[in-house]
Amino acid sequence: MSVIQVNNLKKSFGFTEVLLGIDLTVNKSEVVVIMGPSGSGKSTLLRCLNFLEEPTEGTIRIGEYEVKAGGKIDRIRKKEIRELRKRTGFVFQSFNIFPHKTAIENVMEGPIVIHGTKPYEARKLAESLLDKVGLLDRCDFYPAQLSGGQQQRVAIARSLALNPMVMLFDEPTSALDPELVREVLQVIKDLALEGMTMIIVTHEMNFAKDVADRVVFMDNGVIVEQGTSEEIFQSPKEERTKKFLMNVE
Repeated sequence: MSVIQVNNLKKSFGFTEVLLGIDLTVNKSEVVVIMGPSGSGKSTLLRCLNFLEEPTEGTIRIGEYEVKAGGKIDRIRKKEIRELRKRTGFVFQSFNIFPHKTAIENVMEGPIVIHGTKPYEARKLAESLLDKVGLLDRCDFYPAQLSGGQQQRVAIARSLALNPMVMLFDEPTSALDPELVREVLQVIKDLALEGMTMIIVTHEMNFAKDVADRVVFMDNGVIVEQGTSEEIFQSPKEERTKKFLMNVE
């Protein structure tokens, strides 16, 4: 059963075409890793999926909610986009957590504001999620008191607090020092084992080999090739994929 269905997705910034017609299906509990050179459109694709960027053309469905690109921004369309976003958790490169709120306040924010959860219930949920990412003992710390890896784990817990259908990770370890990368990747691996549907943009090739059910290689705004982790890493068919893997491995 597909959780995400993307049809003919295009995105332009002025005269610059970044996505040239992406078709992608992601099934329930599937982990899809998107890789490719810088400027290939990976992050733009991810940001279009929950309308952080407005696509130029195409259709996106997450769960039962479908939104077509290029529609008039009216009350109905805003509601459609809001419902689509409720079904996605987004983890950014640069954490994007509130610096003036503690770890637990960051995680509580979404359920209270978006779902109308009562504060004591939101706190209980936040405590369980911080425990899940190994940070319950840091619940009252502010972001400035946490390492980059810890901040990113708070960001993951915050996204999980909205009970999303799918988690979107945009190079979640690229802003971290090498020694902090493993702790974040372990949390993502644990989510994969629990059956969370995920799309992950990453340059961590060994991680991709371990966690991906499917690997999608993008270049110049198109999907060049996709297949299982084994197919892409051991016997890629396309020359562009082979060249990319030779340069990163």
